[in-house]
Amino acid sequence: MKQKNSISRAVMILEILGKRKMGFSELYRILLIPKATLHRILKILIDTGMVRYIKEERKYHLGYKILSLASEILNNLPLREIANSYMKQLCEKTKETVELAIPDGKAILYIDKRESSESIRLFAQIGSRYETIHASAPGKIILAFSEDKEILEKIPLKKITDYTITDISELRREIEKIRKRGWAFDNQEARVGVRRIAAPIFDFKGNLAGIIGIAGPSFRIKKEKIKKFGELVKNIAESISKELGYTKKEGVKW
Repeated sequence: MKQKNSISRAVMILEILGKRKMGFSELYRILLIPKATLHRILKILIDTGMVRYIKEERKYHLGYKILSLASEILNNLPLREIANSYMKQLCEKTKETVELAIPDGKAILYIDKRESSESIRLFAQIGSRYETIHASAPGKIILAFSEDKEILEKIPLKKITDYTITDISELRREIEKIRKRGWAFDNQEARVGVRRIAAPIFDFKGNLAGIIGIAGPSFRIKKEKIKKFGELVKNIAESISKELGYTKKEGVKW
């Protein structure tokens, strides 16, 4: 039991430091565990490279070992390998940045990208995790196709920009449209000046395995291009789904 508690506490420390660097006293106030125990766990995490201590700051940071482990996880995701050539196709056809993500609970986690060659483009950050799923096209895909049918009721509809949908009835109508046509769109709802289009990737069980989409400046992803790009992204997503063993269910239009 003691070892289990230590492991749980170590995980908690890593989660806390994943959000921001922190000094010992602040960690102690949050965790409320004996100082000797906290010292011991931090020493083990430092010795294994999971945590770094910067003397000048007198604060603890996540260690580079975390980055190494994250890279290994990403490199071993079959979805990335399968989607790679399709991401290249999508980037060439749209001239926009292509993003690949997976659902992570009530959040979206970006696992790969292919950046546009245009001088003005969106820079996607691999490993970024966003909980504001109501405000982006990839997030709306999670809301539309998640196995958790109550997910919409569990998330705060925070207003991020003047374009963000915060009315639950309006968002429900939007989600229903996404289910019918097979792709999602957001008009500067997460970031002013950026539009996104995304579609679901399903595995052989029919579960949502990932999301692929494009992102670019609103002046280039114009309204007259949205439907064309939406169908293109959907077709690419369907091709990836087939490689994952997915068979379209009877009665599904898209």
